[in-house]
Amino acid sequence: MSLREAAPLAVREDLLDVEPYVSPQRPARYRLNTNESPYAPSAAFLEDLARATSELQLNRYPDKDAVALVNAIARHEEWPPEGVWVANGSNEILLHLLLAYGGPKRTAITFEPTYSLHSLIPKITGTRVLSQMRDEEFEVDLDAAVRAMTEVGPEIVMVCSPNNPTGVLEPQASIEVLLEEAPGLLVLDEAYIDFAGSEASARALLGRRNLVITRTFSKAWGLAGARIGYLLADPSVVEGIARVRLPYHLSALGQVAGEVALQHAGKAAAAARAVAGERDRVAIELQAMGLKTIPSHANFILFEVEDPPRVWRALLERGVLVRIYAGVARLERSLRVTAGLPEDNDAFLDSMAEVLDE
Repeated sequence: MSLREAAPLAVREDLLDVEPYVSPQRPARYRLNTNESPYAPSAAFLEDLARATSELQLNRYPDKDAVALVNAIARHEEWPPEGVWVANGSNEILLHLLLAYGGPKRTAITFEPTYSLHSLIPKITGTRVLSQMRDEEFEVDLDAAVRAMTEVGPEIVMVCSPNNPTGVLEPQASIEVLLEEAPGLLVLDEAYIDFAGSEASARALLGRRNLVITRTFSKAWGLAGARIGYLLADPSVVEGIARVRLPYHLSALGQVAGEVALQHAGKAAAAARAVAGERDRVAIELQAMGLKTIPSHANFILFEVEDPPRVWRALLERGVLVRIYAGVARLERSLRVTAGLPEDNDAFLDSMAEVLDE
């Protein structure tokens, strides 16, 4: 039987034009394309994790409500546990949100260019997607956004801040306008907020009942392999999400990893500061090479080159893997590099200098 034969049942008609997410992973000595932390968990963390996992009964289902992890996050964020939700990475958090509050006859607004899952997840859930282009500074165009919200009345407005792949931090005043004008939920994806400084988060606005903030342990916390994400919201929002979750959706191992990580929050914060420092150094070096960079508050830098495919291939030949955005509107000349360890960044910068001289 040929693998190319049609499936016995056609997929939903509304999925026919949906491109599946393709992982950019490739073998390379310097993997600077997926915005992972370059810092592996510390020996002390691993010892505490081993001790905690040794006490698990893996023949039993995990706590269905992840109560210990939820309470630990609530203490860390100083937010009621009833307003905390955890899942397998912030992508599943977004999926739960869209399953509960999106769906057929409902609309989500996204602001492009941005994280591709902000449009893919709504489409998967049958939610209509209305994409708005960002302004010249890659911030949300507030006038256009308010017009769209007035005309369409979206149930969900999705904003990534700092934005991926540009690294731009949305001004707090803009978030307040969006909160005021959004007829439904404003979902603020703060996956990269730990690299933006202590005053960057919109956490102080959580008293507004239509604000949902999503976070992840995959970036600054150095736990991309554990797949843990969470949201902070009004408890009524969490009550709605509970209707769509699968039984025992977060593994016992994931729950324990999150709990242990929060016990080592100081180490994660120090690592985030180190990465932010390297991010700024790399940006300055790229600018010295005559390249345009977008000011970043995340753990990566978006920069422009004359021939992105050639530069991307030449870097890969030197063992350096970065992200290319060919075909993405307004990013056709862009590459994105994750800030790694100093030696990783030196390898990237040396390779860039060689490639530009060719």
